[in-house]
Amino acid sequence: MKAPDVPPDEPFRLSALEELALLDTPPEERFDRLTRLAARTLNVPIALVSLIDTDRQWFKSRRGLDARETGRDISFCGHAVLREETLVIENALNDERFFDNPLVTGDPHIRFYAGAPLHDPQGQRVGTLCIIDRKPRSFSEEDKTILRDLADLVEREFSIGAIRDHSEDRTRALNVLTEIVLDSAGDTNERAARALRIACDYLGLETGIVSRVTDTVYTIHWHFTRGTNPIENGTTLPLEQTYCALLLESSHKLFAIQNMAESGFTNRPCYEVFGLETYLAAPIWIDGEIFGTVNFSSHSPRHRPFSATEEMFVTLFADWVADTLYRVQRTETLNKLVTQAPGMLYQYRLWPDGHSSFPYTSPGIKEIYGIDVEEAAIDANKAIARVHPDDLPELLKSIEESAQTLSQWQLRYRVRLDTGGWSWVEGLAQPEALPDESILWHGYITNVDERQRIDEMKNQFISTVSHELRTPLTSISGSLGLILGGATGPVNEKTAQMLTIAQRNSKQLRHLIDDLLDIEKLVSGNVTFDASVQRLDEAAEAAIEEIQPMARKRGVEVQLNVLERDLYANYDIVRLTQAITNLLSNAIKFSPAGAAVRVDLSKSGDEAKLEVRDQGPGVPESFRDRIFQKFAQANSTSSRTKEGTGLGLAITRELMQAMGGEVDFESEEGSGACFWITLPLAEPGTQ
Repeated sequence: MKAPDVPPDEPFRLSALEELALLDTPPEERFDRLTRLAARTLNVPIALVSLIDTDRQWFKSRRGLDARETGRDISFCGHAVLREETLVIENALNDERFFDNPLVTGDPHIRFYAGAPLHDPQGQRVGTLCIIDRKPRSFSEEDKTILRDLADLVEREFSIGAIRDHSEDRTRALNVLTEIVLDSAGDTNERAARALRIACDYLGLETGIVSRVTDTVYTIHWHFTRGTNPIENGTTLPLEQTYCALLLESSHKLFAIQNMAESGFTNRPCYEVFGLETYLAAPIWIDGEIFGTVNFSSHSPRHRPFSATEEMFVTLFADWVADTLYRVQRTETLNKLVTQAPGMLYQYRLWPDGHSSFPYTSPGIKEIYGIDVEEAAIDANKAIARVHPDDLPELLKSIEESAQTLSQWQLRYRVRLDTGGWSWVEGLAQPEALPDESILWHGYITNVDERQRIDEMKNQFISTVSHELRTPLTSISGSLGLILGGATGPVNEKTAQMLTIAQRNSKQLRHLIDDLLDIEKLVSGNVTFDASVQRLDEAAEAAIEEIQPMARKRGVEVQLNVLERDLYANYDIVRLTQAITNLLSNAIKFSPAGAAVRVDLSKSGDEAKLEVRDQGPGVPESFRDRIFQKFAQANSTSSRTKEGTGLGLAITRELMQAMGGEVDFESEEGSGACFWITLPLAEPGTQ
């Protein structure tokens, strides 16, 4: 008797057999059906689906035989799996390999044998579909074809089972990943350690590590291990001494070794230092750059390659780690910025029943309101109670208006300090309507106490200086007028020229003082408005008539085009004329001689719109954000050629807002500018 030889690829063949997961499983009709068909079709008493294990042949299906298995060393099938062709033994007594085989000399007294190799889905020979007779017989080519066709049907069942098992493996892998993703207990470090433990359990490996790679340094960021060697987060190693270097050198999305001793990497330092036999790793990418790796390993070799499902699992696990690290990094960055931001960043929520809280606030709430983040998250009343009694009604009203209109909230008010006294703060927030009908504001509040004091000092200074200068300046201007008018006698030409210059400069200074007083009154709310419903073309005509001397002096024509007749609005004609005059003055000042300034009065929705369009150089891009600020000049240097205080547009904005209107502009540098004001339309005879 001759025992079967061992195939050269025996470890891979055995691994393939293990992957089929059929050994020692109960009988299945899908295989029994085929052995019945083989026995009946080829007229034999025995038909078997035989799987060749390490030291046995085990029968997944048997027809006409009671034994479940026999030794591999006496098996006919052990010889059959050594070749691709069907093995046919027409009379075992005449074959030197089998004539004294116990299966020939004893039960079941094999005389005839034919075995067609069975392959797994990857092509490894794992067993046979064989037929046996107790008497010698011939076996034709047609019989071989029939047996091969039936063997192909057995292999088809292998594939169907593999597909089913693959689907079950995928489902299990996805369930494990879902468990990892949904775990929210503890902090990030605790969740990462649990995730690595769960992944190690799924893969059947000892150790899981999330590494950080910077230049030539490998750092253990998170880890889990069942190994005897201790591992600590934060441990650093030379990158070249790690298995991670193999992955990064390969530039692959995945790197897998199931038996390092049989790989081509035994000469690498990592094998000498750590001696890991099994290694599976994927890179971690964050913002297009490699952060490090997710790697799993064991000191024992793996007897079969990693499956596609296991490789998919590690790739998806690396994506989850990357997302977790990304969120951690962004959260840390945001926390650093929030901590350094002046004042407080916050969310303020107002429920339909009227109660409110701060779902989120930065630590700066302690500086603003003197309360803790935890207190604010429960109830906002402790913060509101700190607001100055005189400012509280306006604060509550502004919140209500913002909630109703979903418009931006902005307010400056006073808050009580822990040390006593009051501090000015200013807030800005944008509201958002939530599905439960509550309103959530996102914004900031910052301390403006110093700015408030400076503004008050500046306004007081401007008011004082303006009033103190106005009386002597009026006297100087009047005296110069009398002298030039001859009240003190004849004035020679040279003296008259000097006096004229002095008179012009005193008028310019008087104009500056008037503007300073106007802006100070507007900002402080001390300007009274005598508003009534009037035709708008009257204010436009009055402003044009007032500005005509300046226009004629500069050679500029002012054209009025009333595009919509009988437009009425509620306004103060003196103040509106002043606003229009300011726009006309700028337009004339920046228009070249011989040009025309066009004034259009029209209807825009439920508003009246007056546009002043010039042919000047346009508004520089760098100046547009500051154009309505006080003392703003496109060219504020001593070399600027256009006179002015830089207050005209600031005054116009304050006047229009006080009358319920707006002012804005559009301009293309080099092609002129168009400034416009709008007012809500009103019906004649109403107030």
